[in-house]
Amino acid sequence: MTDLLIRASVIAAAVVATLLVWRKLHRGSFWLLVGFPLRALVVYGTWRSVASGCGLARRRKRWRWTFGGFPGLGG
Repeated sequence: MTDLLIRASVIAAAVVATLLVWRKLHRGSFWLLVGFPLRALVVYGTWRSVASGCGLARRRKRWRWTFGGFPGLGG
């Protein structure tokens, strides 16, 4: 068990160091391949609470009382 934790921590440290160096040397490619997808996931995960706090979110109505195919009846 201890060997597994040591190996996992060494691999994690190597990955973090590689990502930091990549971010420092090639900002554009790091943003396109790592930064933007992570930021998109964060926005997607927190959008509901942000939108409801700003008043942007509304619950959809279950039943729609308009007749889209008929002119003059709300469509």
